[in-house]
Amino acid sequence: MRIFDLHGLPSELRPQLAGMNPLLGDPPQDLAFIERLRRFHFPASDYYGVYAVEHGEILSRIETLWLTLTTERGPETVVGISDVLTRPDAIGQGYAGSLLEEVHRREIALGRRWSLLWTHRSWGAHHLYERLGYRDIYSPPVALRWIPAPARSVPDGYRWTTARPGDLARLEEILARGTRDRLGLVPRFPGSFRTRVRFGWRRTRDHRILWHGSVPIGYGHFSGSTRRHLGANEVVVVSPRHARPMLLAMESIAARRWLTISYTSFARDIEPVLRERGYAIHPKMHLTLMAKALGARHERTTPLERLARDPRFSCHRGDVF
Repeated sequence: MRIFDLHGLPSELRPQLAGMNPLLGDPPQDLAFIERLRRFHFPASDYYGVYAVEHGEILSRIETLWLTLTTERGPETVVGISDVLTRPDAIGQGYAGSLLEEVHRREIALGRRWSLLWTHRSWGAHHLYERLGYRDIYSPPVALRWIPAPARSVPDGYRWTTARPGDLARLEEILARGTRDRLGLVPRFPGSFRTRVRFGWRRTRDHRILWHGSVPIGYGHFSGSTRRHLGANEVVVVSPRHARPMLLAMESIAARRWLTISYTSFARDIEPVLRERGYAIHPKMHLTLMAKALGARHERTTPLERLARDPRFSCHRGDVF
């Protein structure tokens, strides 16, 4: 087996890049797509990813991101392990583990202290990550409630609008204001909303902006909308005083349906209000954020388990890479 990064991947193997994503049911990701993605400030590492090659075939792939993690010590760059994928006919042969170790080696040489990844506790890969030194540090809470018909649309003094393409910069500004003094994977990369919309990962109209008078003070991103369910997976307000109005506004559009608040630390931020209003709360999902200290000297510095328990910790659907 040989390991290549994107720049070193032999030209005759590059057409195989497009064949990896469809194994997960995703659209093909060829070299032209990757190069276009990087032009839009997507936080891919300089080497983008590593690939395990044997007998002229790409058998496994890991893509890597350079993300900002804000801790009590301030912001630092960490590596985010994204899209670990092995061809079905090569699973269990050690390719993914070898690629992870190669990423760790590269990132230690660059002085990185942490490697992060998202996975599911119920997936077999979770055990691989544990063997390599990763530990669960955070899982998003879930809150849900059946919402009866509301008495009014939104609280007095507030109003909802559906986001339009011209609002993408406004959404980014709301997120920046709402996470300015918080910890976690903040700030996001510049133009993150526009990039996600441009590449089809989000739809602008799935965002609602909450205004207090003429000032935008929060937004919600909604998905999985059906006649019986509305899912809110990213909810941000610029100040805690707007949290209850935001919840009431969300309930106003979920009337006669289940409202699920998940993938967002907003559910933890307003847990007392949720309990007061009769929500069922599950403290964890199967989805989990794992972290590994890169190098023994970092094992006892800024424990990320403690960071994730801090009330200032912020995490939303857009931070799941």
